[in-house]
Amino acid sequence: MGDPGSEMIESVPPAGPEASEATTDENEDDIQFVSILFPKMPKRQGDFLRFLNVKKVKTDTESSNNKSQCELSKSKEPNFKYVEQPITEENPSCSSKEETDNLVLPDCWNEKQALMFTEQYKWLEIKEGKLGCKDCSAVRHLGSKAEKHVHVSKEWIAYLVTPNGSNKTTRQASLRKKIREHDVSKAHGKIQDLLKESINDSISNLVHKQNNKNIDATVKVFNTVYSLVKHNRPLSDIEGAVELQEKNGEVNCLNTRYSATRIAEHIAKEMKMKIFKNIIEENAKICIIIDEASTVSKKSTLVIYLQCTVHSAPTPVMLFVALKELMSTTAEYIFNTVLSTLNDCGFTDEYLKANLIAFCSDGANTVLGKKKSRVATKLLENFPKIIIWNCLNYRLHLSLDDSISEIKQVNHFKLFLDKIYSIYHQSNKNQNKLLETVAKDLEIEIIKIGRVMGPRWAACSLQAATAVWHAYPVLYMHFSNSHSGLAKRLANINFLQDLALMIDILEEFSLLSTALQSRSTNIQKAQKLIKRTIRALENLKIGTGKHESQIEGLIKSDKFKDIPFNKNNKFNALPRSMLLENIIEHMHLRLVSDRNHNESIFDYFDLLESSAWPYEEVTSPWIAGEKKLFHLCEILKYEIDLSDFREFVNNNIKSNNVSIPTTIQKAKKIVNTIAINNAEAERGFNLMNIICTRVRNSLTIDHISDLMTINLLGKELTDWDATPFVKSWSNCNHRLATDTRVRQKSTKTYENQLAIWNLQ
Repeated sequence: MGDPGSEMIESVPPAGPEASEATTDENEDDIQFVSILFPKMPKRQGDFLRFLNVKKVKTDTESSNNKSQCELSKSKEPNFKYVEQPITEENPSCSSKEETDNLVLPDCWNEKQALMFTEQYKWLEIKEGKLGCKDCSAVRHLGSKAEKHVHVSKEWIAYLVTPNGSNKTTRQASLRKKIREHDVSKAHGKIQDLLKESINDSISNLVHKQNNKNIDATVKVFNTVYSLVKHNRPLSDIEGAVELQEKNGEVNCLNTRYSATRIAEHIAKEMKMKIFKNIIEENAKICIIIDEASTVSKKSTLVIYLQCTVHSAPTPVMLFVALKELMSTTAEYIFNTVLSTLNDCGFTDEYLKANLIAFCSDGANTVLGKKKSRVATKLLENFPKIIIWNCLNYRLHLSLDDSISEIKQVNHFKLFLDKIYSIYHQSNKNQNKLLETVAKDLEIEIIKIGRVMGPRWAACSLQAATAVWHAYPVLYMHFSNSHSGLAKRLANINFLQDLALMIDILEEFSLLSTALQSRSTNIQKAQKLIKRTIRALENLKIGTGKHESQIEGLIKSDKFKDIPFNKNNKFNALPRSMLLENIIEHMHLRLVSDRNHNESIFDYFDLLESSAWPYEEVTSPWIAGEKKLFHLCEILKYEIDLSDFREFVNNNIKSNNVSIPTTIQKAKKIVNTIAINNAEAERGFNLMNIICTRVRNSLTIDHISDLMTINLLGKELTDWDATPFVKSWSNCNHRLATDTRVRQKSTKTYENQLAIWNLQ
């Protein structure tokens, strides 16, 4: 192959001295033309004008003359003058000659050279003294025709091609070479093929169709990744899913777990950006919920949630924000992590000061301890007047623990059940032996035995105690042969009575704990549920519980006939009245009274609940209520209209079924925004443990957070539209599924398996 610029050299008027005689007449004409085009001026002034991109423009008179010349098909040399003005696109003229007249040319070309090259290479265009390709600029990318190492030149697309060299001859040769190389390039050839295919369609429609084809193929990959994440499947499964799609005729390049990870990251980021942007634009009031836990790989993590009010939802919305790794568990580090995470999501300090109304967490010393260096204290320093709320389920558990710690006999009861737990959860031999000797339904109950009143919520303790109750006869038979001391304890009727009492107490606690964990339970409803449970325990104190009343009948039944019940004074029964009295007292201390505020905030919240009003004191207008209304507005960081409040009071005095004014409705929704527990954070940790198993323990915390975001915030697959996410993916310069400029994945060959199919 010869010099790539040889063909160009033959097409351009000779520039060497050997051709000077042959082109004398032309050169004289050129000199006259150049003298008109470029009047004499100092060299530096000419360079300065060239630097400013001075444009050559025809005068109005000359433009009209040119127009008449074009109509009469006459030729006349144009005159030019320099006008310093912004360069604008002009309407197409009636000839290539006139087009070149209005252009700023490369400094090494004259008008004839520009006209000759643009006619020889129809794709060539000149803008502001630089060259470009109008075909490549129109199509811009190859789409499905893309190949590995084949790219459309950005310089030719953006009209940025300039000559190189220190003298005119070298710069001309440079431009000829660049034009020639682009003309024969593979990418430019593919652009020409695309244009030939668009003979019956416009380029814009062709590009649009091509883009749609690329996006449609990528949408299928995004749907596959989304489905894997929603079903908590490893992202490496995409290789098998894409292999099936390729078998069915769909070819794409996003077929590895690395691509799937990047796609999941992008989807999670776009989801958060859209959701949190809408919340911020709505100026919604928010409550922060946090909790700490460890992953399978023993990394300390912090889960962050937001509960907020939005116009489109009748009840508050709970949103997962992020899962963050804690390099330190100090209050300072946790506070900075929470604040930086919210700032990254768009919640600025100014927004939080105006809209953050509450903070909820468990009772960990680092978060809600009494010292001044705790997270809650730091939040109050930065965002005054927010409500610091201790998780009600955690406080419920603490009230039970406080009662147990004060009564020695309860500890004995707890230690005995913990002994049973240790036997059936630490020795596989004993467990297997038991599985061979008891019925299947009883095996299930025994396996459920856990630590009673340990570091769990009441529902877990109830499950463990109930499992012992159901498996009581089987446990006695087993311990009679291996653990005589435990068998004697089970044969003591006092122990059976204590077990029944604890189950009755734990049932009330479990019922309350489950109700408090409901997403529909707000702070006012929670107080009613707590008071209802206290009344139930007071009734139990003066009466007999459900399981206690069954003891006499159970002892006489066939199931318990083999147990020689007796009253052994060595094992004293629980002090029933004292235990119930202690539990009721600690529930009042932990749950009903509010230690964080001098005046209970419930007195203010009751202004919005007409059922809690002291109607014997309520008048219209209600002066005492209006005084509290001012403080309620400060707590909620929302202005309740006084006229609306008076209308609300007046209507409720006259009738119970009345419409609620707008500002009162909004205030009630804001009150519901205050989270009463961190149950949602616990559910988030459950999802984290499902995602990050011992098999997938190499996942980073950021990746787990992205997967949790899609799982918790994403729509169902049938309702989810991947197209906006694919378009934003493309805008970030990521490759689409139809891009073939990727390394082909290696295929495994199984010669032995293939050989049996080749048998004749």
